[in-house]
Amino acid sequence: MKVSKDSRLPKTFIGKIFFSITIFFICALLFSPSGGMSEEPHLTVLCGAAFSKPFDEIVASFQKERGIKVYITYASVPSLLAQLKLGRRGDILVTSTQDFMMRAMEKSLVVESSVRNFAYMVPVIAVQKGNPLRIMSIHDLTGEGIRIALADPEAVYIGSLAAEIMEKNLTRAELKKVRSNVVTYMEDFSKLTTTLILKQVDAIISFHYLQQWHPEKIEIIMLKPKEVQRIGAGQAAIISYSQTKVAAQAFLEFLNSKEAKIIFTKYHYFNSPEETYQWIGARKPVGGEYQISPDWMRK
Repeated sequence: MKVSKDSRLPKTFIGKIFFSITIFFICALLFSPSGGMSEEPHLTVLCGAAFSKPFDEIVASFQKERGIKVYITYASVPSLLAQLKLGRRGDILVTSTQDFMMRAMEKSLVVESSVRNFAYMVPVIAVQKGNPLRIMSIHDLTGEGIRIALADPEAVYIGSLAAEIMEKNLTRAELKKVRSNVVTYMEDFSKLTTTLILKQVDAIISFHYLQQWHPEKIEIIMLKPKEVQRIGAGQAAIISYSQTKVAAQAFLEFLNSKEAKIIFTKYHYFNSPEETYQWIGARKPVGGEYQISPDWMRK
């Protein structure tokens, strides 16, 4: 069939169509979330402040071995949960207790099947190096003028453990004296530690590894086996909103690797409940909730 000259599209018009299509695809690439290039794989980890030192090394080792960039945020776990619920972003959540992880599961913030334990901690009394006030037990915390800092019992796991320990081991009169000696409540583990390092307080209730973190500033007093009510278990899980679940799963597996266990041991965490029981001298529940008195943090 012969096409007349007048029925054919002008070359300039065809060129304009081709040019417009080309520009459309270029714009689509440039203004896509990846900016026209594939993003470097990365993970975002939301981590309880009680794990800051080992996780700095674990993240560095993971990045070197797997070539995946990791961005990590340390804070109290309730703060992290609030951030996660609002922002709906992140790949791994790390908590210091099953209780907080349960809250995350109840709100569907993490993939329940991915939850796993990786390290264990025991509550102790921590004092200034040399123990100038000769604090040897929780009963000594009732002494006149002793300055105590506690983590917020409602927001920080070691704060909840401290409240439970004292409520179950002190008389009502002793408990009243201890509460009157509490000069501040801190919102995360790192800030609690700082109050003791800076000698703003005489004693805190902390985890057992703190002396090894700051051997020149801090020493610990073990609680009696009957005084320890429960132990903390670090838990990690994949966040439900993660867009890189394969990489997140690789990070979880790395937490239980031989290399990671060496790092946890270096910072004096326990790698199993059995190690923990041996150190305490008794078997204790791992995690679990306790309803503390509302009198804490009241003046």
